[in-house]
Amino acid sequence: MIEKLLSIDKTWLRGLNHFANSASGWQRIFEFFGIYLIYAVPVMLVLLWFWSAPAKKIVLRAAFSGLLAWLVVANIFGRIINRPRPFETNGIHEFVFHQPTYSFPSDHATFLFALGFSFYLSGYKKLSFGVLIMATLMAIARMGLGFHYPSDLAAGAILGVVIAWIIWLFDRPLNYLYNLLIVVAKKLRLA
Repeated sequence: MIEKLLSIDKTWLRGLNHFANSASGWQRIFEFFGIYLIYAVPVMLVLLWFWSAPAKKIVLRAAFSGLLAWLVVANIFGRIINRPRPFETNGIHEFVFHQPTYSFPSDHATFLFALGFSFYLSGYKKLSFGVLIMATLMAIARMGLGFHYPSDLAAGAILGVVIAWIIWLFDRPLNYLYNLLIVVAKKLRLA
């Protein structure tokens, strides 16, 4: 069963990587979505922070979910499993340099899916839909770039959703932390 899943993993990866490398225009598109799209997230969070008073807690909850999922959970899984990136082992063409670190799970997918699902749980359905589309486009592009296998991205998405849900479950005790951070931001004239 695992061998069959790994075979599907490699087949999808090779097909998308070949397509991404088929023309320089496609390479630029994959590069934009796989590398540069993530830089829209801080801009989005800052804009939402200043949107309204209730939005501040939503931003803090989403950012906390994303950062916990990425910096703690995905990092722990990555160090334990230590799966090499596809371009290191499978003859996948890497047309954009990426440091050879662990591949499983995808940090980007973990972070963005945690963010998107946190917005969903907070009632920001349209924003959630936009972030989840951005996460999906980024995940597909990173697979085409040869940075991740499909299973790395699926695991990142699942981890992100689970962490956002756990943070949502602990919303009442974390509310004290959110309120404290908002008070400090107001004192520093950042809110």
